Amino acid sequence: MHELPLLIFTLLVQGSVGMTLFLTLSARPASRIPQVKRQLLPVMLTACVAGGLGLIVSTLHLGYPLNAFNALRHVASSWLSREIVFASIYLAVLGLCTLIMLVKNQLIAGLLPIATVLGLVDVWCMSAIYAHTSVITWSHLNTWLMFYGAVGVLGAVALVWLPMLKSHAVASARQSVLRFAGMLVAAIVAIRLLAQPDYMQNLANASLSGVVTLPHQPLDAFHQFSGLRVFSWVVSVLGALLFVVSAWRQGKAGLMIGSLLLVLAEVLFRFIFFCIN
Repeated sequence: MHELPLLIFTLLVQGSVGMTLFLTLSARPASRIPQVKRQLLPVMLTACVAGGLGLIVSTLHLGYPLNAFNALRHVASSWLSREIVFASIYLAVLGLCTLIMLVKNQLIAGLLPIATVLGLVDVWCMSAIYAHTSVITWSHLNTWLMFYGAVGVLGAVALVWLPMLKSHAVASARQSVLRFAGMLVAAIVAIRLLAQPDYMQNLANASLSGVVTLPHQPLDAFHQFSGLRVFSWVVSVLGALLFVVSAWRQGKAGLMIGSLLLVLAEVLFRFIFFCIN
């Protein structure tokens, strides 16, 4: 699959933004307790590394990686240029916040919301790159839903997997954030599903009008992956149900299994996304 670098890049950057989002939600309970603040540092480092690796991997998609700098020359007209700029600023702000935490053990909570907003803008630009192409399977609201959905889902999974707010001193705060994560995951999966009929109708109308994107046939590719697409939706729904129920009942096993299913579904969704171009 020649789009593998883009698959890895988009998921890593969106996962990084998701982690930053939940770091922002967790910053207030952690701001006055030193041992809890130290629990946020591994998550901040993970978010920085994920975002940085994502940008590095994205250059592998280019025939000549050093040409990546030329993309910065068209910020006014190119969504790709805007995406690179906002991704760089996002990582710079998050990296600064992480460095201060690492060196001075001081959490600058005000920087995290700024990084989150920059990251969300970056995801918008990333979505627009694909939605504004001539590829009919990408030119739909579904692209934004899949990309922003990955931010929420992967951020919620990070809340479960990484040592974020696991101190007894903020147990109630963690439970509140975890329940919010569960509701967010449920909302994401539900909204995505509700958008599918319109997405399918849009593709059906395009098929009837004989729209073809050369040199590929994206509609043909879309139908070829129908079985895998259905399987991915089943995995996503099951993962969301397990995650939501376990988040409210504090079931650790259910959270872990639900999280694994959600990550698997996101990888499959992204694989299908880049295979239907």
